Amino acid sequence: MKEPRCSVATGILLLLVFNGVGCAGFQGLKRFTGPKYEAETKSWQRVLTERGGNGMWLVTRGYHSGDDVVAITTASALSHAAILDLDKRQVIEAVGKGVVATKLEKFLTESHRVVLIQPFGFDRAKGLATVARARSKIGEGYDFLGIVGLPSDKRWYCSELAVWASGTEVDKIGPQNVLHPKSMLKLGKVLFDTGQRDGQPDK
Repeated sequence: MKEPRCSVATGILLLLVFNGVGCAGFQGLKRFTGPKYEAETKSWQRVLTERGGNGMWLVTRGYHSGDDVVAITTASALSHAAILDLDKRQVIEAVGKGVVATKLEKFLTESHRVVLIQPFGFDRAKGLATVARARSKIGEGYDFLGIVGLPSDKRWYCSELAVWASGTEVDKIGPQNVLHPKSMLKLGKVLFDTGQRDGQPDK
């Protein structure tokens, strides 16, 4: 039997990093605040309401230390993914404390960039099924070992949850099979991209 290419020790190290231990070496994004940025967030929410649908994906660059780790280690401008539940104005996402439902406005406020993606083969019924599948996992834990290629079928990292909920099996052993948020742009059609937060409302 072959040994995994990533050790449990590596997973534990990343677990510590994602919990904010020893992150001083990572350069994070500056979080912008104030009325013009609040207006920008509201414009994003308006566009998502007009163009989005239940079960679509939101792939983002966030401001949290975990976002910094993902963006730097994957050399990407994107760091996180979630499932849009437009009816409830929420997203379902896997974060450090596990799978949760978050208010859409809060999610957007904590994002520096947001990309709305319609998965290939998407329709309204599939979108509703995606939301239901994602919601069925609320309360389950974060898949820290999954991000180094040792996935669990009882835990989830962000892009793993989003793509699985859309009907694609993603639990495959090996670091080459880790599904990074940036890879999701190839799995659907981009309907909207805010670009980097700049304080200017989007249309």
